[in-house]
Amino acid sequence: MRSYESRYRDLTPRSSALDERARGLLPGGISHNLRRFDPYPLYAARAEGARVLDPDGNSYLDLWMGHYALVFGHAFPPVRRAVEQVLAGGWHFGMPVEAEVVLAERLRRAVPAMEKMRFCTSGTEATMYAVRLARGFTRKPWVLKAAGGWHGASTDLSFAVKPPFRGAEGPGLLPPREQGVDLIAFNDVEATERVVEAHRGGIAGIIVEPMLGSGGFLPADPAYLRYLREVCDREGAVLIFDEIITGFRFRYGTLADAYGVRPDLTTLGKIVGGGFPLGVYGGRREVMDAADPLQAKAPDRPVLVGGGTFSCHPVTLAAALATLEALEASRAELYPALEARGERLRRGVEERFAAAGVPAACTGRASLFMTHLLRGGDRDLRTPADLAAKTFSAAKDRELRLALLAHGVFAVHGGGALSAAHGEPELQVLLEAYARAAEDLAREGFEQG
Repeated sequence: MRSYESRYRDLTPRSSALDERARGLLPGGISHNLRRFDPYPLYAARAEGARVLDPDGNSYLDLWMGHYALVFGHAFPPVRRAVEQVLAGGWHFGMPVEAEVVLAERLRRAVPAMEKMRFCTSGTEATMYAVRLARGFTRKPWVLKAAGGWHGASTDLSFAVKPPFRGAEGPGLLPPREQGVDLIAFNDVEATERVVEAHRGGIAGIIVEPMLGSGGFLPADPAYLRYLREVCDREGAVLIFDEIITGFRFRYGTLADAYGVRPDLTTLGKIVGGGFPLGVYGGRREVMDAADPLQAKAPDRPVLVGGGTFSCHPVTLAAALATLEALEASRAELYPALEARGERLRRGVEERFAAAGVPAACTGRASLFMTHLLRGGDRDLRTPADLAAKTFSAAKDRELRLALLAHGVFAVHGGGALSAAHGEPELQVLLEAYARAAEDLAREGFEQG
């Protein structure tokens, strides 16, 4: 057993015991596969600012930040106050509330492309409904998604997420072609055009992340997004940008605005919920009106979309509004600071791994980063296929995760998201932890499968 795994086990006996109990109750001992890792997942007890504490009392600098949702850090006081205030008046009505309208107005000001929208409770729901709207609006069958793109675990889109980037991600899903889904190569216009040509006249929509999330924090080439916009215009298809990770992460608004490419539909989540369950899907008025029960007339019926029992939950709405208000007020200082710290962290991690003799490259943008252990000297990582061919893709979520935990840092995919709570002292602690983790990997090795 490697020393960093042994140290992790010594520090976390209560997490180990909880995992033993959980595995008899929950498949794999968890309710989200990403939270499972060997030898057992770290359990959280409480968190504040940039730190999370486990049941054994150990404190970790957190880079995961609630699946990248907490741009202000854990237990952000304005959100806590807003939630406490709304709880005093009741917390679930199953009826519209004023905050729903106020949040929609605020989001439309920040994201003008979202002319109309609906709220749900997760990003998975948001992308599922966006795809359904594309099909219902165009009356066409085919949806194209990027190989390596993750849009939640909906039946429509759970294909080609992990290497070798083909087929369904598990049993219980029909083959993608039987579901009207085909795969395009992210950042590869020529290969994507071949797929487009194969479905000419039948494309309902194309869904893509402007920067791949779990697919490697790989930014889209501007020319590639412009090409997808041209394809959808030519085909009468709906261009969907999944901005559940990127929305409000780099600017007060969406990454699409920074690229200057306007999608027909946008999905949001994570940051806009302020750490509470929220998904949003919206865009062009005429597309969204396909789901309007007041406008759709017989013999047509509205596209069936919804949000579930807990959509527009008053507590979530309060958290979302408090978060967006704080983002708008601080955006002039917050986003440049996060970008500068992110650049320093990516560069510093690469330098420390190089010093330890472990070739590595950090992908990402501004406050998001992911560390990849390289198979050789080629650092040009533009596509998921590059990651599969040029990196030890499993090692970042296996050995690197444990090595960082042993030095007081909780990271997923070898990195994560900086928040406003990650200041200069935290940055120095992070860089020292990465330096020591790199030395551990150099000394004790890692599985290179």
